[in-house]
Amino acid sequence: MSAQMSRIYQLGTIGVCVIAGLWTLLHIAWVLRFRPGDDLWGPALVALLVVALVLAFLRYAQDRSALITSAPREEYPEPAITRFFFATPGASALWFVVRMNVGAQWLLAGWEKIQSPEWGTNATTLKGFVAGALAEFTGARPEVQGWYAGFLQNVVLPNAGFFSLLITWGEVAVGLGILLGALTGIAAGFGVLMNFNYLLAGTVSINPIIGTFALFLVLAWRVCGLIGLDSWLLPLLGLPWKPGKIFRENWNLRALFERS
Repeated sequence: MSAQMSRIYQLGTIGVCVIAGLWTLLHIAWVLRFRPGDDLWGPALVALLVVALVLAFLRYAQDRSALITSAPREEYPEPAITRFFFATPGASALWFVVRMNVGAQWLLAGWEKIQSPEWGTNATTLKGFVAGALAEFTGARPEVQGWYAGFLQNVVLPNAGFFSLLITWGEVAVGLGILLGALTGIAAGFGVLMNFNYLLAGTVSINPIIGTFALFLVLAWRVCGLIGLDSWLLPLLGLPWKPGKIFRENWNLRALFERS
């Protein structure tokens, strides 16, 4: 990448991330204090997403040759464009904007449930939700499949209090994990799981959109949290097949004691 293009990319990336992060914090504070209002947060993130996408493609155009050259020799190599977006820091600003959208939606949804007594251990709202889903199981064209209706009837409904708390705090945990970029791929994966359950229960709402965004975060798990805590967590923790710094050191100490 030329020096001028590199400068443009760096400044653009910083600007997009600062605006998206600050506006999201203000949006969360506004909603928690005054309830949902017209703060233009959604349209602003869409505009920032477009800018971040343009910046990412500019970076990709510069890095494409190097990505092709450095590709591992495999029978079915990964395309350079997917390696760029899902395995290199070049698109980190794009994933940061996506994270702000998905994370804030989950956090605010969970916090709203925390504030509602009907989402407590009596699980009034969840019981009504399950009853509505079971009603969609009947008819010529049921919106809820039989196996899932059985799961709701025999597992969720008898343990509604537990599942109500699980959903409430699960949404908060997913939102915080995605917003902070802490084990982002895992947090987004749990978010997708909840989205699928809501869809299987016949509730569309924003679940297809948020679920799709979260699925992309799962695919980009290696880099989507780099502008966040994952830049420290992933090197420290590593992976089951490639232990991070903490586990490598513990393993070396264990091996030392075994030899002695």
